[in-house]
Amino acid sequence: MKPLNLLKMLPRTHPKASTVGFTIVELMVVVLIIGILSAIAAPGWNAFISRQRTRTVNDGVFRALRSAQSDAKLKKVRRTVQFRDVNINAEVNPSTDKPYNDPPRFIISTYDDDDPPSDTNPPNNAPLWKSLGANGEIKAGMVKLIVQECETKDADDNCTSYKGDTDNLIQFDYLGAVEISDPIQELPFAVSVSTADGGARRCVIVETLLGSMRTAEGEFDSATGTGCP
Repeated sequence: MKPLNLLKMLPRTHPKASTVGFTIVELMVVVLIIGILSAIAAPGWNAFISRQRTRTVNDGVFRALRSAQSDAKLKKVRRTVQFRDVNINAEVNPSTDKPYNDPPRFIISTYDDDDPPSDTNPPNNAPLWKSLGANGEIKAGMVKLIVQECETKDADDNCTSYKGDTDNLIQFDYLGAVEISDPIQELPFAVSVSTADGGARRCVIVETLLGSMRTAEGEFDSATGTGCP
């Protein structure tokens, strides 16, 4: 018998068609897994976003203070930096029907020895006010800002407690040093930024008469002086 005929006698096999797609049960399992993973990841993601927001506003506070200090030294004038939050001043802008100071704002101005009130208490509609809202990234109600100064110190001159700063401002003289006599300013001076519920706290602290600054984060520890008031 010829080889060709032998090949013809062999049974022919046909590949089975593969099943394409998922069954309803498989799809439900996939959706369930995705839902579980999302539920696990969501709190961590929200916490990350909150930290980013407070970091962004805190960076803006630091830049404002540094800018005022540098400008005071460069131009040999006294510079005032004042901060406002909706918790400090809740006045509503009549043109928008929204609070002026949510997100928080700051203003840098020249301190006039002849007329201090015009510089230390500017109206909310003054054109020099600038938002700490990062060009719209920070929305109303997302962050809270408080301004404080040292109230008590220990034997080593470390601040152990803070109180609200009456004017919510700090001044730098023509040398870039902190003006502590007019109005009276206690040091350290701290501007703290947190989420609306007081979490994810960050701050900028002006520590010395020469105007040295540092940033910190977390809750204030009166025993060590670390963290944010």
